[in-house]
Amino acid sequence: MNRRSFLGKSLLPAGFGIAGAATAQSAQAAQQETDPALSKELGRAKIKAVRAYSVPKAIYAQVIADDGTSGWGECGHDGDELVAAVVFSYLKPLLEGMDVFDAEPAWSRCLHEIDEIGPGGLGSQALAGVDCALWDLRGKLLGVPVYKLIGGKFRSEIPLYGSFSRSKGGGQYRTPKECADYAEELVGEGFKAIKLRLGIREENQDPADDPCIPCTRAVREAIGDGIPLYVDANNGYSPARAILNGRRMAEEFNVTVFEEPVAAYHYDSLAQVSDALDMFIAGGEHEYTKWMFRDLILKGKANLLNPDVSKLAGITEGKKVAALAETFDLPISVHNARPTLLCAAHFHYVVSCRTAHRPQEHPGNRRHSELWKYFHNKITVKDGMGYIWDGPGLGLEVNEKAIQQDAQRFTIG
Repeated sequence: MNRRSFLGKSLLPAGFGIAGAATAQSAQAAQQETDPALSKELGRAKIKAVRAYSVPKAIYAQVIADDGTSGWGECGHDGDELVAAVVFSYLKPLLEGMDVFDAEPAWSRCLHEIDEIGPGGLGSQALAGVDCALWDLRGKLLGVPVYKLIGGKFRSEIPLYGSFSRSKGGGQYRTPKECADYAEELVGEGFKAIKLRLGIREENQDPADDPCIPCTRAVREAIGDGIPLYVDANNGYSPARAILNGRRMAEEFNVTVFEEPVAAYHYDSLAQVSDALDMFIAGGEHEYTKWMFRDLILKGKANLLNPDVSKLAGITEGKKVAALAETFDLPISVHNARPTLLCAAHFHYVVSCRTAHRPQEHPGNRRHSELWKYFHNKITVKDGMGYIWDGPGLGLEVNEKAIQQDAQRFTIG
């Protein structure tokens, strides 16, 4: 007999009157306040602790319920211990003691506290990890996968595209031949579509030695004509250069998606590009709220949305963007630069979004593979497909000891 059945039989015997029922309800409520396990079974639990860990190449957030159950999420990866400090200094005091299942009130309380320190930066990246950790925790407490809590699933298999950058970091860049070799490697891993990220940023707008056409040509020749090819300019062009390159890529190399061709904050410039080119113009990696996505759609005229729940303040806000996408009949293809907890959160998010039917981004098996030491199991990615599973929460089993050992400079909590 479970506790819910037991309560029904033991606290409300036959013939029990209204006054007796009220007394029983009071006793039950009092027991819920002092028995975390009972609160868990009834869908009631309190947030006992909020922590964050900055490890090489990742920042992980942990939320612990009063029965000891932990939920885990991944924060945006830029900022390291600064993001973790936001979790500790701002979010922890706001959330501890709240009901685990108050999803919207918790998210709103946090957003409006951090709005002046960067809702498009440290603040939203910190909130993202905590929000995803809370969804993981809710799923674990109720014994269901996160997708069941955020709308159910439209699909069980997720088509993926392999994504890589021309940039090696530190001002070093791959040659066209090296880009072609990397693309071939991703095709060899089973990905059925490829994205080349050019690694051009605002400070290097319209480079004289433009890598776009040489690298795109080399990649197309390497992967053949049957693999869809996307190109991300990483905000690198003026509208005129973006339109010229976009036309050439579409006509000569059958590129079907052109991502962030201009600086993310120049919506008028993006609209010029979108109006001029007959291809998907993608954006959303640098949009951090539903209001920014509203402007991206209405002013920037993006026709393929790239939300990232580690930047977009978590799954809670991501679902609002999914509603916008459905309202304006736009497809979703998430920006996903990490293979572990963020990827798991994206898989649950994607299967719950009706318009997320296109291939979704994946960094491939090589990039950041060292992060898997922090987990006891792995996400299934095979033959260019990702698979959702029915375990509780986000589905990954965290190696908490390994995270704590590698946490940089400090452990929050």
